[in-house]
Amino acid sequence: MYFWFVLGKFFSLIFPRSFCYRAAKILAYLQYHVSQKDREAVKYNLEPILSDKKNIDACAKEVFVNFSYYLVDFFRYPKLNKKFIEKYVTVSGLDKIDKLLAVKKGIILLAAHSGNYELGGAVTALLGYPISAVALPHENKRLSDFFNRRREMTGIKVISTGVGVKKCFSALRNGDMLALLGDKDFAGGGERVKMFSRYALLPRGPAFFALKTGCPIVPSFFLREKVNFYHLIFDDPIECAGRDEMGIVEEYAKVIEKYIRQYPDQWYMFQPYWLKE
Repeated sequence: MYFWFVLGKFFSLIFPRSFCYRAAKILAYLQYHVSQKDREAVKYNLEPILSDKKNIDACAKEVFVNFSYYLVDFFRYPKLNKKFIEKYVTVSGLDKIDKLLAVKKGIILLAAHSGNYELGGAVTALLGYPISAVALPHENKRLSDFFNRRREMTGIKVISTGVGVKKCFSALRNGDMLALLGDKDFAGGGERVKMFSRYALLPRGPAFFALKTGCPIVPSFFLREKVNFYHLIFDDPIECAGRDEMGIVEEYAKVIEKYIRQYPDQWYMFQPYWLKE
């Protein structure tokens, strides 16, 4: 796996982005047809989201394509700069971030495995905002190092899951934005929450840190528009006052559900997501 990522990085930096996207799309179609396990998992995850079940196959295929674009973007981080952002990225809600940071408090950025969440963090950092991101280490250390080096080259401070709780508190105390993925519980002990008429296990992390620190939770999504363009969205802060942990998790589940419903073909879940009743 590490070899393929290094090879992908090599070719992505040599050829233009348009060519890389075309090549990635072909490979994505191939992967869609070859990998029955991944294909069936994506289709299963899309079932409660799409009202027209006839569209599941087409949407599932686009999930593979958009994920391949996500990887190309990630490989091309050395070419990422402010000129690229000005040309290809529209930003909404940055005024909300500025107001919250002005009170000298950290912000919990709530993201999901959709659009290009990695690139969203990189763009935020390149815009001059202090950001720490909690990342799940890969089993292969070389692969983890590969991902973390690319994140850090844009100014993101990486915190590994499981051992970085103190670093998370420290980042928030220092006024950083702490980026957390809120749509999938990897550590165990998450909350069982209803989404799209099904149940899923969502992480408690964003709610836990919000209650412990008083820092606001701001949903943030980086979504692809018309293949080559992106929209970085900072949504309204989630109201945490008067809520317990479960109530906060249920509230951000609604926000995540809203964006997945709007962009189902940009939600990257390649394992069965929904819990059995």
